[in-house]
Amino acid sequence: MKRIKNLKIRTKIIIICMTILLVNSSVTGVIYYNYAFKDTLENTYSSSKDIIYQANTYINDRINAIIRRVYAMCNNQYFAESMSRYLNNPYGEYYTSLLGVVADSLTELYQGDKYIHSVYVYTKHSDFDDFSRNKLREFNFKESEFYQSYENDPNKVMAWFPAMKDQIFASDEIVIPVVFRFRVVGSRENIYIVVNLQQSEFIKYFDNSYASADKMFIIDKNGNNIVNSKEAEKKVAFNFNETDLGNKNALCDSIQYDNQDYIGAFTIIKANEWRLYSLKSKAGLLNNLEALRTFIIIMILIGIVISILAIIVLAYSITVPMNRLDRIMRKAIHQDFHVEFSYPYHNEVGNLAASFNVMIHEIQRLITELNLSIEELKEEKENVKSIQKQKRIAEIKALQAQINPHFLYNTLNAITWQAADQGASEISIMANSLGKFFRLSLSKGNEIIPLKDEIEHVRSYLNIQRIRYKTKLNYTIDIDQDLLQIPTIKLILQPLVENAIYHGIKLKETEGMIKIYFKTHLETNGISVIKMCVEDNGFGITEEKLAIINRCLVEGKINHNEGYGIYNINERIKLYYGDAYGLMLESKLKEWTRATIIVPTQIMEVD
Repeated sequence: MKRIKNLKIRTKIIIICMTILLVNSSVTGVIYYNYAFKDTLENTYSSSKDIIYQANTYINDRINAIIRRVYAMCNNQYFAESMSRYLNNPYGEYYTSLLGVVADSLTELYQGDKYIHSVYVYTKHSDFDDFSRNKLREFNFKESEFYQSYENDPNKVMAWFPAMKDQIFASDEIVIPVVFRFRVVGSRENIYIVVNLQQSEFIKYFDNSYASADKMFIIDKNGNNIVNSKEAEKKVAFNFNETDLGNKNALCDSIQYDNQDYIGAFTIIKANEWRLYSLKSKAGLLNNLEALRTFIIIMILIGIVISILAIIVLAYSITVPMNRLDRIMRKAIHQDFHVEFSYPYHNEVGNLAASFNVMIHEIQRLITELNLSIEELKEEKENVKSIQKQKRIAEIKALQAQINPHFLYNTLNAITWQAADQGASEISIMANSLGKFFRLSLSKGNEIIPLKDEIEHVRSYLNIQRIRYKTKLNYTIDIDQDLLQIPTIKLILQPLVENAIYHGIKLKETEGMIKIYFKTHLETNGISVIKMCVEDNGFGITEEKLAIINRCLVEGKINHNEGYGIYNINERIKLYYGDAYGLMLESKLKEWTRATIIVPTQIMEVD
């Protein structure tokens, strides 16, 4: 007793609740089990016997009806006389007329009963069917098991066979053959009639009429499959003693099948001594009993209500403040720190409330300081970003303004005219090309120029270099006329050509070739881009060096060991078009190098 008093309140509540729930669940379970087992088992035994007896009656009637139809056909005067005439004179004119008579009789026979799949007639002179199915050429009645069964028993007039694939006609269906032996009036010759029953119709009948049974199947007296039987299911037959059937309609008993408990029912179809079985799972029965389910739900609800009332009475005064504290703490978990828990008493809950309030106030102070620090960092970051951008623009402008294009352009014009007057053609060409070079560099102060001006600028540069290097340098420029008016930032091709000459072709002993060409295509995001390629057959670049250069170009860095030309181009492109565009290099050592600029066909200057 003393130990119980010293238990924590939470433990006492758990013990009381668990005791109530366990007692309630145990009583409910015992009541449910006893009631369900007794009532369900009795009803199922009774219904299983009724079901299998009904099925027995129906199948027995159908089989007897088929037998009567076969006998009626054979005793039909028209059929019997035609068959008798043919058997007595098989080589006369009666064969042709008999074909039609047999076909009509067989058609009438199987069309009148859905359980008949096909019919076949055999005589020692010939065989017959109704021509509605293709007969298998390899089938020989005298060599079949149908004929052999009569050879072993000369007094037999009807033979039943287990389910099998159709052996007479071309069909994939499973049939149940029954063979009749007759002698028509006026002849001593035997005729054999094979009636194939459709196994699928029996299965359909079971599925449509006895859905409450888990399994229904038929075997013959030798244990062979007739309908729905498998090897494992034939073991069910050993659970029933046929001598116990006597005059009873059916036998019913609990059996073990496939490691589960079933209610099995058994009967014999008198027409042909087929054994009919049904199985109903005991486990499945309880799931179908709505009345019992309602009963157990009511019992469980009563137990739950009693348990809830007991918990409320015993724990109300303790759980209310704890629940309030829990709700406020959950708000704090979801970053709502404008909360406070007020509790007037100085017990364990009061101590928790005071500690929680102190913690919330400290968090609020820290958040305020953190927000101020974040704002300061954001302002500092924006200032650094602005300064860096202005610095890059200033460096680009400074690079372009290293020479005075006005002065050089005017001076070179004067040199051109003087050289032309004195017959110095090469000097005149060089001066003229250099003049164009600086005039296009000037471009009236515009940063954006048509692509044709950029091409003219690089062409002027190449003309000057060709005079310098004579036959060692040649070049081609390939561009579609439709691309000439595309706007682009200026001075991006000439540095690439200069690199090609000084770092590629100059190091070769043979003639060098520079190819400049342009390609356009549509990106997946719908933006049209142009690729400007400068390719040379010079000395090339090693793989290690090429990887370093391309990595710096992608990251927007400058490799001071390789000069500023290509990095300046790359930086200007990213500045005007964005980081998605820029310059890349490809090369194969001692064979070729290709520099490719990728930009959109429209200027999209970034902020």
